Amino acid sequence: MKTKIIVVFSFIVILPLLIYVIQPLLGVHNLILKYATSLGLSLFSIIGFTLYFLKKKNERWYLLFLITVCSLVIELITSPLRGGFVISGKGFPLCAVITFIIYFVFIIIMLKKYTSKLKPQWILIACLLGSSILQLPTRIFFSDTLLSLPDWLFHLFGIFMGYFFYISGKYVKPSIVVISIICCSFLYFKGYGLFLHKLYFGTFTGIVHNKVEIPKFHFTDKDGNAMTSQSFTGKYVILDFWNTSCGVCFQEFPKFEDQYVKYKSNNDLSLYAVNIKLPRDNEGLSFEIISERGYSFPNLQGDQDAEKIFGIQAYPTVIVLNTEGKIVFRGNKDKAFLFVERELRKK
Repeated sequence: MKTKIIVVFSFIVILPLLIYVIQPLLGVHNLILKYATSLGLSLFSIIGFTLYFLKKKNERWYLLFLITVCSLVIELITSPLRGGFVISGKGFPLCAVITFIIYFVFIIIMLKKYTSKLKPQWILIACLLGSSILQLPTRIFFSDTLLSLPDWLFHLFGIFMGYFFYISGKYVKPSIVVISIICCSFLYFKGYGLFLHKLYFGTFTGIVHNKVEIPKFHFTDKDGNAMTSQSFTGKYVILDFWNTSCGVCFQEFPKFEDQYVKYKSNNDLSLYAVNIKLPRDNEGLSFEIISERGYSFPNLQGDQDAEKIFGIQAYPTVIVLNTEGKIVFRGNKDKAFLFVERELRKK
């Protein structure tokens, strides 16, 4: 017994500490990586020995713990998909759909294999617990996790749909599969985009139905001339808000340039990029950036007050003003230009 205790203590405490100490000798100096490696080894050791002792003492608790751990592992191995390295711009919806499928199949396998030893409800709870061990505390203690919320909810949805598929009759099973395919397709192709649009811009479609006149404001052009709210009345105006820390803004500038070239001779529409100056930006930096990259669209300089006036919560944000100078659209470029095209066709 003493030997077992020493072995357990070595794996859980001494070995991770040893690994932490020798990592610099192996060329690892990143503090976060060192902590992660050591803690990961400790966690792996705790899980392994817990499974070992539970298997000898209580088979039911062993199976519940095993299912929970496997469910947790699914969360861990699919989480890198969120980075978007498989399909650019589709990280979160791709992770949601793939993890949905994995959980759907996983819980059915667990139910078929262990229903004789565990109640189906307990297997369901174990799967849900494994998916929530890391996700739930993260969302409780960190406020900026709404971006990935639909992803995790779809993981739970996959567990529930797999469970209902198993307990349902043979005539209901096809309906569950069809519903699952429809939900996954909607989330991947449309739903996640609508959610992000609502999260970042306050509307699902971008259209602002309560057209409230905005307070007085002024921007300056590269020559120092002021442009006020009165400067934009009488025509539709597209304002592309950006800042120098926004990588996506720079990626979308060519798209904005194409639209400017398309509409620059249209007397019913004007397009402007509006830079919101950051405290670290040098005076005139935004004009230099636009000029150096060879863009022809006009750039205006704004300040932090513009964020409040126009309700900017994320960059880039495109604002469309109607002929009366009221905000009629707030969202991304693609939706903004589609909206403007529809409005111009009405004239």
